[in-house]
Amino acid sequence: MRRVGLALAVSFVIALALPASAQASTSDLVKQLDGLVSSFPGGAGIWIADPTVATPLFAHDAEEQVIAASLYKLGVLAEAERRVDTGELHYADTVTIEPDDITADGSFEYAGTELTLDEALEAMITVSDNGAALALWHILGGANIDATLEKAGISNFHVAFDDTEDNWATPHAIGTFFTLLAKRQLISPAASDRMLARLERQQINDRLPAQLPGGVVVAHKTGNLSGVTHDAGIIYTKTGPRVVVAMTWDALDEDAANFISSIGSLVYSSNLEPAANARYQVSKTAIAVDVGTETRVVVPITNIGTRAWMSSGAGAIGLTWELRNASGVLLATSPKPQPLPPLQPQQTQNVGIAIAVPQQPGTYTATIGLTDASGAALAPAGAATASFSLRAHNPYLITAEVGMPHTLHRGEASLLSVSYGALAGATDRPLSIGWRVIDPRNGRTVQQGASPAGVFKVGATGTLYAAFLAPNAVGTYKLTYELRDGTVSVSEPVTTTVEIMGPRTYPDEGLPAPSDDCTAGRRVHRPRRNLST
Repeated sequence: MRRVGLALAVSFVIALALPASAQASTSDLVKQLDGLVSSFPGGAGIWIADPTVATPLFAHDAEEQVIAASLYKLGVLAEAERRVDTGELHYADTVTIEPDDITADGSFEYAGTELTLDEALEAMITVSDNGAALALWHILGGANIDATLEKAGISNFHVAFDDTEDNWATPHAIGTFFTLLAKRQLISPAASDRMLARLERQQINDRLPAQLPGGVVVAHKTGNLSGVTHDAGIIYTKTGPRVVVAMTWDALDEDAANFISSIGSLVYSSNLEPAANARYQVSKTAIAVDVGTETRVVVPITNIGTRAWMSSGAGAIGLTWELRNASGVLLATSPKPQPLPPLQPQQTQNVGIAIAVPQQPGTYTATIGLTDASGAALAPAGAATASFSLRAHNPYLITAEVGMPHTLHRGEASLLSVSYGALAGATDRPLSIGWRVIDPRNGRTVQQGASPAGVFKVGATGTLYAAFLAPNAVGTYKLTYELRDGTVSVSEPVTTTVEIMGPRTYPDEGLPAPSDDCTAGRRVHRPRRNLST
């Protein structure tokens, strides 16, 4: 076990191996970290991982048993949250600081101080208060804490049973703790969320976050004793969460802090490859579907990563979808990830995706993306997603197309052609054309109304011709129209630009006016026309 050794007396400043604006691949990151570790004048146990990948991105002396310092408080936190989950403890319960809980430094309350459980956990994590931590340790018991960690799958993390023992852990063990947290699998999803939120409120930020841009979220815990300096947690990078554990010994505190902050900067600035990536060939035009049904969309998917996709185990890859309406509101998601077939890099396979279509007609956007073997989405880690549109309509009308003239005459009828097909139902359907005239300058509706379109025959296809009475307006407008059954839309709205002119006059539609000459011995008399507009 690495205990406290003699700190080197030589001042050492870690230079940034990579500017914060640069990006490095996984191999570049490993090289930079190797150089950083080799130049550090003390001992270091390092564990860096992408929680979506089974193996670490980088490890150095990761199985070394190191004095945990205040990292033992992570175990106390997990056991307390387990008991909150089971109802054995409540955040409002009272925790009393006893004289035995007070240390020479790092204790911020007097003996006899009463805190709620929530306040004690907050002080223990965010400012590393020793009095609150020891009070909780006495209540929870080291053996119970160890048992909870072991049950969670965290080995080699020991919280002392009494004052004769040391708290110790390996970097690998602390990395497993934070990997489970990042995947919301430590104790329970709710408990993981509570622990993450508390760790994100950490106020001691002179190590992992020190060289990061403002606003970067880091959920972490520090540890200090004479000769040991640690920081461990989750850095939320632009390409996904990264677990970073740095446990150091036999170095000056300032050197260790610079070393750990440089590790944080390197990890944050690296553009790492996600566990899997894909290219999708999705439809560029909206796919017509019936409302209230489950539609199957076939998408060719190509593995564009460097790793093969497995059918099971740690290399298994899944697919999820989400559906949003025209306003971007999330309406539905896939109930669970759909397993994808095994694929070698650059191989392609057609994948059928079943999507639940809402009951209301409209245009919806479906977005698909990859998940890892545990079901965690890979998009935050940089994996590609793809979106396509579904045009949902009532099931008794599958196709309908209205031929609308681009030139109309106000208050007069124009002939429309209405093509339709594949109707279903018990009776023929009398439909109308609902319309809105929109001023293109401000987007406001000037007029709206409806015009009969005719009776659509059940189970037939064909073309109907209907008279459309033009709106009583003059000028260039946007005309939005759709087919309706009563007040229910049965086709997607179509918007076109129309020129609404005054009443027809000769010459009409480009034809010459009739002659006043005699024809076949008779004079053709034209009635007087009202030319006012």
